[in-house]
Amino acid sequence: MVRPTWIWLILALALGLGCAQLLGCEDTNAASRDGDDDDDSGGDSDTDSDTDSDGDSDGDSDGDSDSDGDSDCTENQKLVYVVDQDSKFYSFDPLAATADLAFQEIATLSCASGGQPFSMSVGRDGYAYLLYVSGSLYNCVGVNQVDIVTGACIELTPFVCDTQGYSNFGMGYVTDSATTTEETLYIGNSAVPSNLGTLDIATGAVTTVGTLSSSCPEFTGNALGELWSFIPQSNPPQIAQIDKSSGNEIQNYPLAELSNDANAWAFAFWGGDFYVFYKTFSDASTNVYKVSGGVMTTHHANTGKVIVGAGVSTCAPVVIE
Repeated sequence: MVRPTWIWLILALALGLGCAQLLGCEDTNAASRDGDDDDDSGGDSDTDSDTDSDGDSDGDSDGDSDSDGDSDCTENQKLVYVVDQDSKFYSFDPLAATADLAFQEIATLSCASGGQPFSMSVGRDGYAYLLYVSGSLYNCVGVNQVDIVTGACIELTPFVCDTQGYSNFGMGYVTDSATTTEETLYIGNSAVPSNLGTLDIATGAVTTVGTLSSSCPEFTGNALGELWSFIPQSNPPQIAQIDKSSGNEIQNYPLAELSNDANAWAFAFWGGDFYVFYKTFSDASTNVYKVSGGVMTTHHANTGKVIVGAGVSTCAPVVIE
């Protein structure tokens, strides 16, 4: 996302803020206590220790032995993707040692809709979905579908701007639970406070499901069924896990090291950590911060790019093996 100075001033007036396993003996009665007829205590129908029924113990439902829920995914679908203010589309490898290695340019986006990228998400289908806006007032243009491998802009999706009051919004895909690969796209608008909704990318239908505690969120999700937001206008900025049915915060990580005069920001979950792409009005370019267990460190400083959108699919790993 990106915000000009005047929008922060309006939000400041409205909010009074700158808008921005225990060891022991074997349990021989486990089958009778967990509700199934196998020999574990997982409450499922296999013999592993988790609660799914795929025969492994990794906690996902894909039947392999890792924890990324990715049996239908390519390696490309496990990366983070970002877009900058010049419409340059990159893959981002969180494990790369330097920014030059981490950001790999794929293409400069050229969408027939016109406008420029505002926010972004990535689905398990191999496409990124980018909200496009135009002009100094950031007027909604629509949501474009982009191929993550080639950067080709495919088409505008059926979403109609201002449906249910959603014109400028952050967005992120999340699985419906930790035991399925079915996923939902969540969006949060720029109302004060923001509304939390879902967007059916195939039909354009929007459904509001709750209200957030603040405004201007960006979202990311994962294969554990968790929805997380980055809220730059909080004082201090924070990462919060969001209840998908209400918008209430489940837990949060205040990021006291960040000032809340955000000019451009984006957000992604990968490998159990969060990556915040953040530029203030006084920064020359975007800095990338890694947040692990609530502790923030600088991952890549002064990248030379102004990142306005980031997306990661639920194919991404939830832990690093």
